[in-house]
Amino acid sequence: MPKARNLLLTQSQAACLMALRAHKESQPQIAMEAKLALAKTAVALGALARLGVARQDRAKSWHATARGMTCRFETAAERPRQNNGLPGPNGQHLLELLDRPMRGKEIVEKLGMSRQGVHQLLIRLHAQGHVTFGDLENPYWIVMRAGDNTSLLSRDEERVLSVIPREYASDAAKIRLAARVHDNKVHQILERLLVHRLVEASDGLRGSRVYRITDAGLRHPQCNRSAYRAQAPRLPVESDRIRNVLSTMFDCGELRIIDVTNRLNIPQKSMNGLMQYLKRKQLVKKNGRDLHAPYSLTAEGIAALREMTRRQAA
Repeated sequence: MPKARNLLLTQSQAACLMALRAHKESQPQIAMEAKLALAKTAVALGALARLGVARQDRAKSWHATARGMTCRFETAAERPRQNNGLPGPNGQHLLELLDRPMRGKEIVEKLGMSRQGVHQLLIRLHAQGHVTFGDLENPYWIVMRAGDNTSLLSRDEERVLSVIPREYASDAAKIRLAARVHDNKVHQILERLLVHRLVEASDGLRGSRVYRITDAGLRHPQCNRSAYRAQAPRLPVESDRIRNVLSTMFDCGELRIIDVTNRLNIPQKSMNGLMQYLKRKQLVKKNGRDLHAPYSLTAEGIAALREMTRRQAA
């Protein structure tokens, strides 16, 4: 048999065939993968179907045929259209809105267009190289102007960032629960957010690492300020009596056990046991070797008192 000739496809047809080979099935997916407008994509897919290299099933999904998956083809240049890369009035208005990355829903509300109309407009602007998407499978998730250097976050990163508090610090375990991400992911995500300076880390109580969102994180377009915030880690001590002891010692700088006993009217025996308990928790320290040497708060004790006071006020 004579050697089969290569197919001759236009650039748009070739781009659509490659999208089909990448298992893009819906027309919008194919258009975004091929960087074509929806109308041009429909024309190209129709031509591929007539050539026997593409087919559409009953669910309106497109697929490459067996021939389409393996055939060789040559590409012919297409006739350039006048102002092909220039956005129209609606496109220009949309680009003016994109001073920051936006959700598709927000664009629909601000443009006053239908969801379908904005969808088609976004795909056209993407084909012209004016916008990019955070997720090609769902262009409505996040849209940004081409050339915008904002670091887009994945969905898991977005959830983690949104639950990290600003007024207090939280640890990885509480953040994971609030964001509902897998345990093996949260530490990697937190490290990436630290690199982008969207969160800051510090040493918390009990030697754990705790995190707060930064001002840059709060300003990030993907930070959902209405999200449920992660809870603060559990305190090493929580009773009101201990808070009163720590507060009295903090106000005075250092006190002997007998001084604390007299100020708070706590029995001597109970106060001795309580002070030894706080010493084991590394919240207080003894200043000297004398039996009656005074005690003062450690840095851990000051941090615990500050957090206890904050929670009481909240």
